[in-house]
Amino acid sequence: MDRNASGEEYEGSTRRRFLQGGTVVAAVGLAGCIEEMGTEFPKNTEWPVSEYVPDLPVEERSAILVERITELADADISDPGGLASTLEEYEMTVESVERDRDVLTLEYVNTDRDDEGNIHDVALLAGGYAALIDAGYDAVALGATILDDAPASYGSATVETVRAAEYNTGELTAAEYGELVVSTIESQRYEPEVGVSPEE
Repeated sequence: MDRNASGEEYEGSTRRRFLQGGTVVAAVGLAGCIEEMGTEFPKNTEWPVSEYVPDLPVEERSAILVERITELADADISDPGGLASTLEEYEMTVESVERDRDVLTLEYVNTDRDDEGNIHDVALLAGGYAALIDAGYDAVALGATILDDAPASYGSATVETVRAAEYNTGELTAAEYGELVVSTIESQRYEPEVGVSPEE
């Protein structure tokens, strides 16, 4: 009985030594592989991300906002009718502009939504409204309804008077003002039409 116990103890001890020896050999082998892999690659002195970043097919959003807001913010707009006529000079089709309590409401048709989206026109609205507020017009906000060429409503945007005033006094840059305005855009997504008949 003592012989069996010592034999089992000896066998367990041998197995442990074998496993420990195998672990050491594996670790040394891996260290060599890792060291070898490291020497295969050159030192990374810079990260060439420009090769992997595609060229933008359109202008950056901030550039559009700055350009369009500053263009209309300097316009001579003293009343809602002047805002509508100025927007139409930029090929925006204004359907209506009227006052609803403390809010100036405006409906316009976006015929270029597939090519330009809503930002181009909403930036013009923001700039024109800033000019209107700078001229002394009193309202809480401008509420814009965006129509498609049906015309049916598919979106909206809001320009708060406090934001337009902050832009006029220099508290907000054109880019900051624009970002605050375009963040209010809500629009409906249209499912793409697939021109394939069921038989094909």
